[in-house]
Amino acid sequence: MSRPKKTIIGALILSLAVLVGIGATMAFGPRGSWARGFPPGFHGMGCHPGPHGEDVADFIMWKMDRHVKDLNLNEAQKKEYERIKEETRAGIAGAIEKRKEFHGIVQAEMNKENPDINALAGLMKERAQHIPDMVSKPIDRFVDFYNLLDKDQQARVIEMFRLRMGSAHGAPMK
Repeated sequence: MSRPKKTIIGALILSLAVLVGIGATMAFGPRGSWARGFPPGFHGMGCHPGPHGEDVADFIMWKMDRHVKDLNLNEAQKKEYERIKEETRAGIAGAIEKRKEFHGIVQAEMNKENPDINALAGLMKERAQHIPDMVSKPIDRFVDFYNLLDKDQQARVIEMFRLRMGSAHGAPMK
């Protein structure tokens, strides 16, 4: 058998093995591997599943409440925590509204026969200027909340962070 025939047969066998492997992974592999188990619309939309819209505020409030519950806040701390929660909820609602408005502007421009990409780029750059503020406000709210806590509660918050960071990186922090 000549060398070119051996190469072609080897390539066909390798291709067949790869296809069988991919097929087995799609059929029997873990959820999310090679398109197995992805939610409807994932491939068509190019986006991931998860909380969107107004649901995201409820999800964040639920997560906050779940962690804060273990701190056994006193009445003054509970009152301040509720204020911080309302500020957070209002911030999320405002961000959702701005996102919908921005999405509408982009959609309207892109639906034109000749969309003005330069105008869209300018608009996107303008919106990017607000990102530092959007990131720093929740951090400031957290610091305000943390400073309300007594030393024992603060130690529990730090321990929560350490546990989460350790589990995220595979080993506890030292």
